[in-house]
Amino acid sequence: MSGFKTAQQRGVTRLEKDSQIIQGEKLRLRDQKWFQRLLVWGLLVAVWEILGVILGPFFLPRISQVFLSMFAAFTNGDLTTLASSLRQMFLGFGLAAVVGIPIGLIMGRSRWAEYVLGIYVNALFVTSLEALLPFIIILVGTDFYFRVVVVFLFAIFYIIINTAAGVRAIDPNLFETAAAFCTPRLKLFIKIILPAALPYVIAGLRLGLGHAVKGMVIAELWVVVDTGRRLVDLGFARKLPEYFALALWIVLFGALANQILLSFQKRLTPWGSEIAGFTGSRKK
Repeated sequence: MSGFKTAQQRGVTRLEKDSQIIQGEKLRLRDQKWFQRLLVWGLLVAVWEILGVILGPFFLPRISQVFLSMFAAFTNGDLTTLASSLRQMFLGFGLAAVVGIPIGLIMGRSRWAEYVLGIYVNALFVTSLEALLPFIIILVGTDFYFRVVVVFLFAIFYIIINTAAGVRAIDPNLFETAAAFCTPRLKLFIKIILPAALPYVIAGLRLGLGHAVKGMVIAELWVVVDTGRRLVDLGFARKLPEYFALALWIVLFGALANQILLSFQKRLTPWGSEIAGFTGSRKK
């Protein structure tokens, strides 16, 4: 009998320890997220440095040289060139948000709008937009407006589809309750539709932003201007440390903008934890 009690006590003790670990009261160093990320990124940097030494600078620059070139970008004009590219990227992305969010709200709320617009939105969403670039050049030329249009097209469909999905995901009982109290349409939109769909809207903006950065680079590589021209020149000259440094700056600016949107998503929609998890970040 005493042996049974001892075993039972051990089981209770183990359960208490497991619950403490689960609740995060006492985590070992190897279980800390910052340590895991530091370990993974440290290994990647070390592997890159070793491969750079083995392959040589003609094929792969060492990561230490790339970091030095990233600091040199403050003085050699690369960041100024990138800032010009980001200006047209944010303009195109802003237009995509201004146009895409209302269209998504209308498509999510109206079956007629879904029937009329849905087929075109879905068709363009699955179409390779790179194949449309020659047609866009014929329409708007190769100047600043071409790059804005390309970024706009790369971003808008993610915003429309996510926003419409957010409206469709609203509990129908909420609309029935609002109708029972004769809620005006404007109040219905402000109090029910917008708060419920906002996590999906911001998730769509984050997805659209990632593709807007992609569209910016592709458009400038096509017409060889600004950052695209700089990347082409560095590639032909085999100045790979500067090439990778500029590419990493593009990635960092895109990641920073995405993180800003993620912070807004957590602050404005604390109830949207499931959407945050779906788009790459899980609320704790």
